[in-house]
Amino acid sequence: MDGMPELHLVTTIYRATNTIVRELDRRLMREHDVTFVQALTLLAIESFDRPQPRLVAEYLSQQSQTVTGVLDRLERAGHIRRFRDLADRRAVRLELTETGRRLVESLREHLGQYMEELFQGVRPVTRQQLREALGELMRSLSRIESQQALRASRGA
Repeated sequence: MDGMPELHLVTTIYRATNTIVRELDRRLMREHDVTFVQALTLLAIESFDRPQPRLVAEYLSQQSQTVTGVLDRLERAGHIRRFRDLADRRAVRLELTETGRRLVESLREHLGQYMEELFQGVRPVTRQQLREALGELMRSLSRIESQQALRASRGA
C-alpha cells in the first residue's frame, strides 16, 4: 500500500471497525443474546416513533434486505413487533415489545461501559479528534452520494 495513503487509511478504518464490532458482538451475545447490529437496530427502532423498516435501514446505512434479516431475528426472539400502518395498509411499522424495551434499557446501560473499556487506551482528546475527522469524512461521502444520485436521476 506504499504510495496509496488513502487506501491504507480505509484499510485501517475497516480493520479497526471489524475488531470493535467483533468484540462488541462477543460481549453482547454473552450478556444479552444479540449482536451489535441487532442492538443498533433495537436502539434505532426505539429512537423513532414506530418507524418503517426502510427508515431503520437508511438510519443504519444498510440495505433493506440486510435489515429485513435482522428484523426477522429480532421478531422471532420476541423483541420487536411488525404491524400494518392503519393509515396506509401497504406500509409496515415496527415497535419494541415489552421484552425489547427492557433489553434496550439494559443495552443503554452496558454499551457505554463497553465503549469506555474498548477506548480506554485512547486519550479523550484523540477520541474527540477521531469523532471530528470521521464526521468530516461522512459529510464528504454524503455529498458524493447526493451528487451521484442527482446525476443518476438526470440520466447522466
